[in-house]
Order: sequence, then C-alpha cells, then structure tokens
Amino acid sequence: MAGKRHTKTESKIKAAFTTLVQSKGFDAMTVSDIARTAGINRGTFYMHYLDKFDLRQQLIDDTIADLTAILVDNGDAGARTVSGATGRAICDAFRTESISAALRYVRDDYAFFNAISRSGNDMQLYDKLKKVLKQLIVTQAQRLGADPQSAYNGIPADYAMEILVSAVSSIIWLWIRRGCKETPEEICRIIEKNKTTAPIDVLW
Repeated sequence: MAGKRHTKTESKIKAAFTTLVQSKGFDAMTVSDIARTAGINRGTFYMHYLDKFDLRQQLIDDTIADLTAILVDNGDAGARTVSGATGRAICDAFRTESISAALRYVRDDYAFFNAISRSGNDMQLYDKLKKVLKQLIVTQAQRLGADPQSAYNGIPADYAMEILVSAVSSIIWLWIRRGCKETPEEICRIIEKNKTTAPIDVLW
C-alpha cells in the first residue's frame, strides 16, 4: 500500500496550514489566509478541499495512510517465521525496523504533528494510530494461526488488546508531545523493553 502522492499545490497548502495553525491557531485562520500563505488563489484551494475542516481531515487521513504503509506493509515484508502463537511472538508484530521508520517519518514532519495537536484534533490522530497498531497485532496473530480468545490470563480479549496497543501508542504520543527530543532508536529501545517488562517492574 503506497501513501498518497501529493501534488506541489497540496504540499504548499499543507505547509501553509502548518504555519498558520502555529501562528494564528486553527479557529482564527481562514481559507483566504491559507491561500495567501500558500501563494495560490481561493479557487485553487477549493479545487482540492471543501473548507479548512476538510483540509485538516484529509491531512490526517493522508498521514495515517503513510504510517500504515510504513508499519503494515514494511512489517509484512520483513515478517519473521516463528513457531507457536505465543504472546511474545504476537508482540513481534511491532518490528523495530518498522517502528523506527514510522518514528523518523513523524520526526521529519514534526511541525505538522505539532500543528495538528494545536488544532484540537490530536486525539483523532492518536485513535487512528491505535487502529493501525491493532491491525498489526491481528495480522500477526492470523499469520501465526492464533484463534480469537475470550480472555488472556484472565483479562478479556478487548481489554488485553487495548493494554498492548496503548503500551506502544502512549510512548509514541508522549515522544511527540515532548517535541521528539529522543532519537527514534532510543524510543524503539523503550518500546522493545516494554514488551517484556511488567508495568510494576518499570518503577521498582
């Protein structure tokens, strides 16, 4: 699955959106502001988007499509053959190479992620990211021939899935909110360590 290929005009509009959200805020900026900053006319803007809300939504959707291509497609291509649908084997759905590539994508476009956070739609992006991570787990379980279970070690399956996915997504989201200060490799090491460390053992 390939991410959407952006036209030069769409790239200018995205850059203008990012700049204006940071300088004026999403609520205050107008389509005229976006067009002027992008160096286009309003008619050109409306050839691509309905309004600023549609623009924001399409930018989020495009970003998730790109991350899905990195995480899911790269994960499938580099999947290892393992025996037994163990919890550790299923956790291998979060391949270090794919996670690192996704983190580099975020870091390289941090200004946009920061703008989305400022626009008030960061939780939508977070929830969509979690869905991608869940897709990784389901795909890995199917690859291993794992049958759906009603509970894992006494924890209902849907709660177990939420625990596993949140353990990864929350680390990534904190990293973004802190300004991507650590390197992608450092965050990958934290995620890898988190796979086999019980929460209580993290602090004590």
